[in-house]
Amino acid sequence: MASLALLQYNGAVKKPAIFLSGLFLFLLGLEFVIRQRAAADLGAWETRPFPSPDLQANRIVVLGDSIAFAPDLAAEEAWPALLERRLEQERPDQRWQVINAGVSGNTAADAYARFAQHVRAYHPHTVLIALGLNDCRQVYRAIDQRRITSFTRNESFAKTYGLGRFYLFRALLNHLAPLPTADYTIEQEANGPRVPPETFAALLKWLVNASKRLHAQPILLSLTPISEELDPARSSEFAHWSGYNALVEEIARRLQVPLIAVSQPFPDASYWAADGVHLSALGETEIANRVWAGLQPQLAIGN
Repeated sequence: MASLALLQYNGAVKKPAIFLSGLFLFLLGLEFVIRQRAAADLGAWETRPFPSPDLQANRIVVLGDSIAFAPDLAAEEAWPALLERRLEQERPDQRWQVINAGVSGNTAADAYARFAQHVRAYHPHTVLIALGLNDCRQVYRAIDQRRITSFTRNESFAKTYGLGRFYLFRALLNHLAPLPTADYTIEQEANGPRVPPETFAALLKWLVNASKRLHAQPILLSLTPISEELDPARSSEFAHWSGYNALVEEIARRLQVPLIAVSQPFPDASYWAADGVHLSALGETEIANRVWAGLQPQLAIGN
């Protein structure tokens, strides 16, 4: 009788354990599926081809916007490619891989949305964060509000309850309180920057800390210069350039991370494309040279 009772007891214990194990595996699988769908639904990013990670190389991810992407130039003329070539020439004793994760029109909020896909996937040694030029623009895009709402919601819950990091929880929350409708194409004039300064600062802080969690060295880049000959309409669009440039410098000091200054004016108009914002091949070369010079202290530490 005692043996029978023991068997019945063990069976009663095993059933909840099996159920809980099955539930855990189901939720784990659901988390993976939702995470994959989220990565595929980030937006119609136009990127340079992403190479497979070279696990034997010093991997540097450039998390940037159209200045890194260089939409009107060949891939090898963009400054991340030029930087990789310079590293290979000047430091031939090591292998280098510079991943161009620049996307035209991207803000820091966009970079937050694609961080896992474009940065974490490489487990880089260094992350060059080159953002702010689009954040400071006085225009309105509905997608920005969606990105900012998602960031604020996810990270506030992650900080308070530790749940915001789970995509299953995010999906449930977004179902109960849908995110603002996003139109990827419409852009309108606005009275303030695309990403408010306090949100921009919070996003930069997140990107820096997320890079550190990957055991990568985050390095901030100041904003690239804007031509003084910009037409009045474009000039007012970038009225907050100086303020956001100063904010990047402040965040670097506050978080004690390296800053590479690339915001010094160019010698003449030939360094810009016709719009006075994007860069010509000469301008891309100059940015590559400035980043190379700014990287020297970090390369010395690496030795």
